[in-house]
Amino acid sequence: MTGHRPAARLNQFFRMSRLLAGQLDFLSAIRSVANEIADVVPHDHLDVCIVRLDGEVHSAYETGIDTAWGSKPNCPVAFSPIRALLMGEADHLISADATVDPQFHFEGAFVKPIHDHLLRSRIHLPMVVHGEVIGALSFSRHESGQYGNSDIRNGRYVAELLSPYFFALRAADEARQSAIVEAEARAREEGLRQGALRLTEALEAERQRLGMDLHDQTLADLTRLARRLERLSHAEPVDRSEIAAAGEALQASMAALRGIIDEAK
Repeated sequence: MTGHRPAARLNQFFRMSRLLAGQLDFLSAIRSVANEIADVVPHDHLDVCIVRLDGEVHSAYETGIDTAWGSKPNCPVAFSPIRALLMGEADHLISADATVDPQFHFEGAFVKPIHDHLLRSRIHLPMVVHGEVIGALSFSRHESGQYGNSDIRNGRYVAELLSPYFFALRAADEARQSAIVEAEARAREEGLRQGALRLTEALEAERQRLGMDLHDQTLADLTRLARRLERLSHAEPVDRSEIAAAGEALQASMAALRGIIDEAK
């Protein structure tokens, strides 16, 4: 390494920091520094894999090549081909040819993009904050055997630079999601409250209507019928047509009362 090379590399990391500043989402962040990273660790495909707070699922944000990894958010960590790294069981992963490397191939492993895009040479490095693995930085090239120890070392520098920023993005994203869930819960609660209020108002209006029907119609009819029967009980001689008419009136009142009862039910 020439004498000016360390200073040039340091300036490169400063440029990455400036490019990251103001990026508000994972995808924009990784794509903003992809060209600078390529000068440190050459790659055809670059992705950052972020593990969610529950440690069960992860999402990939990629640049260089768009693969199925980037189109499937919140995939189970257990099926990630780099699960050993994401679970803290490996310090790093390197492969001369990932298409045939058994460390990536196990039952259920989502390795289709490796074969679809011929991502043979691969390096995977942990992104660690406060001793927690929050994700992984992955480099891939089409040709086999392209990476060595110097690439691992340089890749670690990049991972250490990116980790705090992506940790902050994850915290902001989780807070945003929590706020959305809370707002939705409040909206559902308010909807239920308003619905219950409207139902109570409707029930009260229906109760008043039924009360008016009973008072203004059925009770009034029965009162008139009672007076009519009272007159008939003292009439001489008994007028059978009047009795029949009273019976019909009674049947009508009973039918009306049944209708009101049915509506109440």
